[in-house]
Amino acid sequence: MKPARIGATLTQSFEVTAGDTAAAIGNTGVDVVSTMTLVKLIETACYGVIEACYEDGDATVGTHVALDHTGPAYPGRTVEIAATLSGLEGRRYTFEVDVSQDGRAVMSGEHVRVVVRSEKFSSGPVAQDGPAPQVEFWFDVHSPWCYFASYRIGNLLRSHGGSVIWRPVHLPRLMDLIDGRRPLDANDNFVRWYQQDIRDHAELHGLPFDQHENYPLRPARALRTCLYAAEQGEAEIYVQRLMRAYWSEQADISDVATLAALGVEAGLCEEGIAGAAGDEGYKTQIIANTAEAAQRGLFGVPAMIFEGKIFWGNDRIDLLDRFIGRWKADATG
Repeated sequence: MKPARIGATLTQSFEVTAGDTAAAIGNTGVDVVSTMTLVKLIETACYGVIEACYEDGDATVGTHVALDHTGPAYPGRTVEIAATLSGLEGRRYTFEVDVSQDGRAVMSGEHVRVVVRSEKFSSGPVAQDGPAPQVEFWFDVHSPWCYFASYRIGNLLRSHGGSVIWRPVHLPRLMDLIDGRRPLDANDNFVRWYQQDIRDHAELHGLPFDQHENYPLRPARALRTCLYAAEQGEAEIYVQRLMRAYWSEQADISDVATLAALGVEAGLCEEGIAGAAGDEGYKTQIIANTAEAAQRGLFGVPAMIFEGKIFWGNDRIDLLDRFIGRWKADATG
């Protein structure tokens, strides 16, 4: 999926008929629009909110409905459904919905949809179009550019039938190792432009952005939990949730309880995340990752390595896409 914008809203009108009533499905004498019909229309409206974000092979399925049916809707008239994207955690999209007719409230509540690959619903195995690429994605929660890239890299690799290896590093330590560039230490004119550029790219990708008032926070505990999430096979959804919490919700990512709560939202074990935050083994792995990044020629993040070639920066993901496409074409002759 392409990034979706929190707060995106769509209002749709639907004509309902006698065939949409509770009576039509066996509830004799109840000649008002059935709850089942309204839920179906809600799903349609929620799909419409994020329709422009779908990419080839993407699909969504409903996983949760929590609605209050507070008033009747009558056939032969129009029902209006307003759906707003209120939450986004990795592949999980949450919508607030309101249903009305003639200005009266009919139903309200919440609907959740989860992104899946459409081939899951095919009747047989799906043939792979060429070899499956595997890309190393090097990142730190310290970087807003990694925030943006974390919402793009998985979709890109899925579009090529490939996968991502999530490699967290400690960016400040990497800069110390290589005497690297620190944009916020540049001249005032550049810093003003740089901060504007971050906001512009957040808008471009449809991601909320509100830099933490105490930026930068210490990233070490958060990075360790990213290793744990990767081991559980949930790096993408957790890193996205962690990044958005830090870069748009003023979350304290140095706090273990906060990290644990974010882990639960991403479907991970609270105790597992909390334990990982202080785990010496994960600490050692982050140190090793950072040293390896320097040894392999990385000078910043986000960085993607594929077939020995480095693609640096959120704005190089399109070049990576092009390179993978050529690589697949060459591999298949």
